[in-house]
Amino acid sequence: MSRSFRIPVSTVVGVLLFIPAAALSQTGTISGVVHVEGTVPAPRLIEVDKNREVCGDTIRASDVIVHDGNIAYAVAFIEGLEAEIDTREYVLSNAECSFDPPVLAATVGGVLVVDNQDDVLHNTHLNLQRGTRTRTVGNWALSRKGARIEADRPLRRPGLIDVECDAHGWMHAKIMVFDHPYFAVTDISGTFEITEVPVGTHTIKVWHEVFGELQQSVTVEADATTSVSFNLSADSADGG
Repeated sequence: MSRSFRIPVSTVVGVLLFIPAAALSQTGTISGVVHVEGTVPAPRLIEVDKNREVCGDTIRASDVIVHDGNIAYAVAFIEGLEAEIDTREYVLSNAECSFDPPVLAATVGGVLVVDNQDDVLHNTHLNLQRGTRTRTVGNWALSRKGARIEADRPLRRPGLIDVECDAHGWMHAKIMVFDHPYFAVTDISGTFEITEVPVGTHTIKVWHEVFGELQQSVTVEADATTSVSFNLSADSADGG
């Protein structure tokens, strides 16, 4: 007759207690750069048709900003990870009749602050995209320079938020909201860094509003920096 063998619970707990804390929470860093291949559209100058005394005659579009072949304001993020999120403040400014930053990445539960740095009325309108549906999650008039609104609703769910100014049709921005902290937006040189990523092999994606999305596999090692690069295609530009 066979006998079952049971390990006492106290023994199991004792083994777990002796696992080094570092082994349970090892992390590394992902450092990356996002390139654009092909013929990149020339920077667009948008003709201003309202409030020229404040906004000027033209404004440079911020959807395609390329330096030395690298693209600014692309969003890199890890797919499929979950983690606790610290609540923090994210600021979206109406500045020089444009949104600053033009692409913002944030976490669910974050507090969005919208301010007006121009001496003219701006109306910031937020629409959350979920699948094929779009719904308004924020709509505020900022009538004067120095006006500031702290919103408590827009960042309740992950997804892509389109931002526009109802007073100035050329003003657009994007907010990508995540339910984890493993994301970054490329800087003016097209580089990004995601820190404290759990050790292991993950799928990392990069998204750009004009050049689309790519993904690849990346292996993160403890206390090490893993380098990645993405090559977006200018041929995928939607002409926006």
